[in-house]
Amino acid sequence: MKTLACALLLSSAALATPDDAWILVRDENKVTMAGDTRDIAAARKYLKEGPGYLWFRRDGWTYVVRDGAVLKEIEEASAPQEELGSEQSRLGQRQSELGQQQSKLGRQQGEFGRKQARRALEQARRDLDGEKGSAEDRGEQREMEKLQNYLGKMQETLGREQEKIGREQEKMGREQQRLAKEMQRKVEQVIEGSLKNGTAKRVD
Repeated sequence: MKTLACALLLSSAALATPDDAWILVRDENKVTMAGDTRDIAAARKYLKEGPGYLWFRRDGWTYVVRDGAVLKEIEEASAPQEELGSEQSRLGQRQSELGQQQSKLGRQQGEFGRKQARRALEQARRDLDGEKGSAEDRGEQREMEKLQNYLGKMQETLGREQEKIGREQEKMGREQQRLAKEMQRKVEQVIEGSLKNGTAKRVD
C-alpha cells in the first residue's frame, strides 16, 4: 500500500475564495497544498504525464503548471516550513519520551505510596502492642525519605522540561502560521504570473 506524504499549509479559508486551491504534486506519494484534501485525487490525475507540477483551481477552472522555474520557486518557498515541520516532529518525539518517563515515575510513586501505607499500618500495630522501633526500622524510614525526595525532584525536573517544550511548541506554532502566510502569498504570485504568461494550462 502506498502512503501519501501531505504537507497541508493552509485551510481553504485562507485562500482567495473558499473554492480556490493549489497542490504541488512532487511525485505519486508527496504533495504540498492549501485547500481541501479531497482535491488531492483530482490533482494526482495528471501524474500519468509525469510528476512535478502545480495544480490549482481559480474561478471554477483548474490548471496545471509544469514550468521548472515556477516549481523551483514554490519548492524554495516551502523549504523553511518543511524544516520547521521536522523540528516540530523532533520536539514531539522528545515530548513522547518525557511522557514515557512520567509514566514510569508515576508507577514508582504509586509503589512508594503503597509501601508508605503498609509501613504506616505496621507502625500503628507496633504502637498498639507497645513495641519500640528498631534500628532497622529507622534505617528503612531514612531510605524511604530519600526515595521520596528523589521522586519529588524527578517530578519537578520533568515538569520543567514539559513546560519548556510547551513554550517551544507555542513559538513554533506562531512561526508556522507566519511561514504559511508567506508561502500562500508566494504561490498566489506564482499563480497570477502563470496565468498571465500562459504557463498555466487549463485542464478542466
